[in-house]
Amino acid sequence: MRAFFILAAALAASSAFAAQSKLPCASLAGRDIPASAIGLPTSGATITAAALVAAAPETIGDKAVVHALPEYCRILGTIRPVDPAAPPIRFQLNVPTAWNGKTIQVGGGGLNGSIPANLAAITSSSSPISGAFPPDAPYPLASGYAMFGGDSGHQEPGLTATWALNDEAWLNFAHAALKKTHDAAFAIIDALYGSRPTVSYFMGQSQGGREAMEVAQRYPDDYDGVVATSPLIGYSAHVIHKTMLATLQAGAGWIPPAKYGAIQGEVMRQCDALDGLQDGVIGNYLGCAALFDPQKVAQPYAAIRCADGAETGNACVSNAQIATLNRMHAPLRFGFALANGWTEFPGYELGREAMPGWLALQPQPSHAAQPALGQPGATVSYGILKDPAFNLVDFAIPQFRERIVAASALIDSTNPDLTRFFARGGKLIIKAQGSDYASNPHIVMRWYDQVVARFGQGEVDRHVRFYMLPNGDHGGSVRSTASSEPVPQYVDLVRMATDWVEQGAVPPDAPVLRAMAALPPYAVSATRPLCRYPLYPRYVGSDAKSADSFRCTAP
Repeated sequence: MRAFFILAAALAASSAFAAQSKLPCASLAGRDIPASAIGLPTSGATITAAALVAAAPETIGDKAVVHALPEYCRILGTIRPVDPAAPPIRFQLNVPTAWNGKTIQVGGGGLNGSIPANLAAITSSSSPISGAFPPDAPYPLASGYAMFGGDSGHQEPGLTATWALNDEAWLNFAHAALKKTHDAAFAIIDALYGSRPTVSYFMGQSQGGREAMEVAQRYPDDYDGVVATSPLIGYSAHVIHKTMLATLQAGAGWIPPAKYGAIQGEVMRQCDALDGLQDGVIGNYLGCAALFDPQKVAQPYAAIRCADGAETGNACVSNAQIATLNRMHAPLRFGFALANGWTEFPGYELGREAMPGWLALQPQPSHAAQPALGQPGATVSYGILKDPAFNLVDFAIPQFRERIVAASALIDSTNPDLTRFFARGGKLIIKAQGSDYASNPHIVMRWYDQVVARFGQGEVDRHVRFYMLPNGDHGGSVRSTASSEPVPQYVDLVRMATDWVEQGAVPPDAPVLRAMAALPPYAVSATRPLCRYPLYPRYVGSDAKSADSFRCTAP
């Protein structure tokens, strides 16, 4: 029955758009796209492969469902650089035979380097957009949307970034590849159908979330709707903050994983009940942040401070380790302006400190070897410093001021001026996670506050919805730290965005989150409201499993 409804959606989409393909799909292979069709400098593009992919029915596995897919044309292409030493941009475009005249561009993940793995669903190279794609939602491709995405202009997935030593490749990764891929895809669709798309979206998670914010700020004329989850805005400051945390932990400030449980326990002791319910979830994220802000509270970790501040075991933290924790939660001040006038990077949120990768430092940084900083370290070494041999333990902000400012101008999606995006009627949905240490919800909050200060709340409400998922990790998962039970986290942001743009259906102030099974009949075990920033879900009822027992409340 479910497959029938998906097929019906695809048929409805095809009937709503009368244009038919002018060319057989396979005939596109080998075609050239002139540089004049792409709005930023390239040497043109080539369609390297094109093939018709047969429709596939829904399959139900042991742990997940692969939903039905319609017949579609799968097109692969390469955008040639201007600099012969720069790598090309590789991209993929999937156009359903029953095309609805609309497109969704999908962002990448990590340091990119590969085409998003699944251009049927809304996914990055590794994971779905945080909770934006519930397990029971049909794929946009099945609803008639053409899907496309690229590798951001290099073919080096992983945690090295030699490509970033090339200026054109670095610019492509920052934002230029997004525009170039968009224009190449539109040129192909024009050749295939004799018309350009009528509605255009961009949707992305993490690095792809930053890319989503980039296109709303830099290329607003190209998009009607944008969805950004866990967006890595302020990216240069983010990776520098991670690097500075590593320098603190090269000595006595090292916090070994064995102490994470004690730290999480103290955070939950102070913050769990702030939302009216002691359930292992920090709902009142701003209230909790205030309790651990070293600018407001002299010793936020006093209750688990080791005797005399010395290192005496895993049940407590030393003075040096408390200094590291305070650095996490205090703003990092640069002493000079980054892009868009930003002079500091806000501290991180709290919650779920016992989960793997919380500090993302393993093993302890030392002068003997480069610290294992993963994506942040690779970005600083190759992209900002242009010196992969530099030991990041020795990193100091004043020493690299010019390089930091230059990187910020290229890659930081922190511009609050959405005038052009608003003027075209653009709609933007943002979802950040309260316990996300791979990005930083506080910088998104500050950016949103600047947008409201610039345009006024009424104008912002006509174009933007910013939701906060308390205690959510980077991927949008929420579990109780007390019971490990899943907490409501799924909401269909894709449907919310398309309904807003195409039907004028304004997203609710508190859409209902669901905790649900991954397999049919997708049993829902609990619901909870997803509140707009700065509100949080306060427990006011008698059933902790029901959204009706919560009210979105000001902190």
